[in-house]
Amino acid sequence: MKKVTAVLPARNCRQELQKCLSALSRSSYIPRIIVVDDGSDDGTRQMILEQWPHVTYLPLSAHTGYAHAANAGLRLVQTEYAFLIRPDMKLRPGRKCTARLLQAMESDVFCAVPRLCDAVKNRRAGEGRGTKGRRHGRIRGDEGIFFPELAVRKRKQGSAAEVIAVPDGCAMYRMRTLEEIGWLDERHFDGLEAFDLSLRAAVAGWKTVRVPGAHIRTAAGKTGEEGAGSAAASGTFRRQLAAGNGMYVFYKNIPVSMRILGFPMFALTDLAQLSAFIRRGELDACRMAAERGRALCSLEKDRRAALDEGVSLWPENLSDASFLGMDQAAEQIYPLFLAEKGEKSLRHFARYAHIQRMLALQLPELVRLLAP
Repeated sequence: MKKVTAVLPARNCRQELQKCLSALSRSSYIPRIIVVDDGSDDGTRQMILEQWPHVTYLPLSAHTGYAHAANAGLRLVQTEYAFLIRPDMKLRPGRKCTARLLQAMESDVFCAVPRLCDAVKNRRAGEGRGTKGRRHGRIRGDEGIFFPELAVRKRKQGSAAEVIAVPDGCAMYRMRTLEEIGWLDERHFDGLEAFDLSLRAAVAGWKTVRVPGAHIRTAAGKTGEEGAGSAAASGTFRRQLAAGNGMYVFYKNIPVSMRILGFPMFALTDLAQLSAFIRRGELDACRMAAERGRALCSLEKDRRAALDEGVSLWPENLSDASFLGMDQAAEQIYPLFLAEKGEKSLRHFARYAHIQRMLALQLPELVRLLAP
């Protein structure tokens, strides 16, 4: 009986979805597969129905954003674990990736994430070096993406390293824990969902680990025209979402007292965000990101106050939640999940202190998440 279901939310990335499905079908452990079509108009439906008849295909009536599409797919999962992959980021799991992530999950963690391996960098690093050089190049390409120094030290230990600043794109989750701490928060629309989940899990006492032996390859270079419609394809849009969502994530998950104690770290990430916008001449996007972040925090404050007063339903659709001016079809779709109010008490002080320490150790990756 299968233990893993791969959930692939896709939006106008037919070719990359095809390559991701092919990679999964060649894995040493082949999971069940669910493809969620987030309003694609590039022939994704025809490709799935004709070439992948064994795959569960879920079409959405409108483009609702990655978080909503992922939740829609997760609702169909009936296995113990869910392997969430973003094909629009040109991610292709290695042959042993699924099996090694599954092995890590059996050590009772919430989430296991693979190591990213840049295929183009690997080829360049391996040119003229023979087998040993190519292997070394692969490791360099893998480690240099997220944790340039910390990850190298952890990899030498040969064990899974705990992480919190988790990038979006690829991770295996324990379904029981997802149901306990909640699904992806759909106010994010697209960006920092994995980081938000890892923070909420850490507050609840669960660990997220990066698995040394699990690799996922990504094609370097700009996303082609086919993926231009996805949020991941637009650099400015993605930075704007990351900046606004970052403010919202910390407001939701970190108590005011801990944000004050960690002020230097949070100030540094804010400065990195601002610098990234200034360097690219995107000051208007920076202002919009700050406005969106403040609005999300205000909405969350109002929603929590209403829930505390006994309101059982908070009527908010995706358009209201994400401020993206989506079409009328998407405006009629209500979120499957908005992150619930977490308990922030002194009893959890040790957990929050651990989170602060982990974020400080992973500061380079945190900066990359919030200022891509």
